[in-house]
Amino acid sequence: MAPTWRITFFLLALSLKIVHSLHFNLIHKYSVYSPLFPGNLTKYERAKRLYADNIARAQTLRPSLLGLNYSVEHLRPTIKAQPHVYMVEIYIGTPAKRKYYLVMDTASDILWMQCKPCIHCWKQPVPIFHPARESSSFEPIPCNHTLCDLSDPDRKCVKGQCHYTIKYAEGSSSKGLLASETLGFSSDRSQKEFVHKFVFGCANDNRGFSMPKALSGLFGLDMEPLSLASQLTGPIGGRFSYCLPPFTSNRQPPSRLKFGDEAILKGPHVKTIRIIYVPTQPLYYLPLSDVSVAGHRLGFTPKDFALRKDAEGLLRGGVFIDSGSTYTAFRTGGPYERISEAFRAYFKQLKLQPANHSSFEVCYRVPHKGVEGELPGFVLHFIGGVDYVVSPQHVIEEMEKNIICVGIVGVPNFSILGEHYQYNHRISYNVREKLLSFAPADCSRVV
Repeated sequence: MAPTWRITFFLLALSLKIVHSLHFNLIHKYSVYSPLFPGNLTKYERAKRLYADNIARAQTLRPSLLGLNYSVEHLRPTIKAQPHVYMVEIYIGTPAKRKYYLVMDTASDILWMQCKPCIHCWKQPVPIFHPARESSSFEPIPCNHTLCDLSDPDRKCVKGQCHYTIKYAEGSSSKGLLASETLGFSSDRSQKEFVHKFVFGCANDNRGFSMPKALSGLFGLDMEPLSLASQLTGPIGGRFSYCLPPFTSNRQPPSRLKFGDEAILKGPHVKTIRIIYVPTQPLYYLPLSDVSVAGHRLGFTPKDFALRKDAEGLLRGGVFIDSGSTYTAFRTGGPYERISEAFRAYFKQLKLQPANHSSFEVCYRVPHKGVEGELPGFVLHFIGGVDYVVSPQHVIEEMEKNIICVGIVGVPNFSILGEHYQYNHRISYNVREKLLSFAPADCSRVV
């Protein structure tokens, strides 16, 4: 067993030709490039599915976010929706025989995927990774490894090897072995590049998931030490970025998830805010202080969006950015109701007829001649005078012919900056310095 002092920078070694940047394909699940492509959906069918997925996502966030007490002995029924939006394309092992698709999730830490021998695994069309038979670079990490924190109740030492457990709020769980392996991805030169000695979760006991069969696991990107972003803090600065184009065509090519130097944003329009780091909740919490609807500030204060502990010591409130949530959500019991009422007041001036819809609460019928007047934009005002501007076409969702809705949802306990509000922004995360930068962009042209 290697002594601990030799395990530096998490044993991560990058080949010299890619030490400054990494690129992964980032694929929308409804794209023709996705293994989950459902066929040619209308934009209305797609919007309804994404809404259902969004509600499911709020239920699958980690239990401590929702203030739930999790018990593996009392599993809840699994949800039927697919609580994710984007997937990452990877290769694993030596040799890298086949391609796998993992859910991209900025609210999770470990990159884990199904491995044999399985205790419980869902069926997938691609053979489940069998490291003992397929890879010469697979190596279980010992219990004295830097990334095996045995003070964490979700870590366990079994016969000198480090095991992990992840529990999700809707009752699913993943268990397995932490191991170092070679992670592969497609480069811009139409060939594979590799990250060596990357620590991942070799998951052989996965229960309660409604994961689509084409997916093999989860690609975690939060600020925990085991996430890929954190493991790359030393070699390439702990930076990653993406630019999400509005999903208007299922033939839209994959975008790119970038790590390293190319994740740094430059130019006069780049704005930066400090991430609120909470050691027990390493999500990307943002310092929101107020919002504007159609150019009018609503008069919130930072306290309205602050992260706090309740009488039982559970975290409540806060605003975090999330790649797995389609629509932006605001906490009920205050922010959501005030924001919704501001939109109602604006549309009342336009003299549109309210409409009932099964998805969103604030909906209107649009005359055949269209809307006489501008649709409302939305601005998030962050502490320090930094504004994040969302254009009307990403605020308003057309759910049916001649019915439009304000694309926000209400959820208890916390608020989320979702995917729709991230469209046409380059967004860069700096895990090491706890900073989030963004700039407007035409993401359909950014590679």
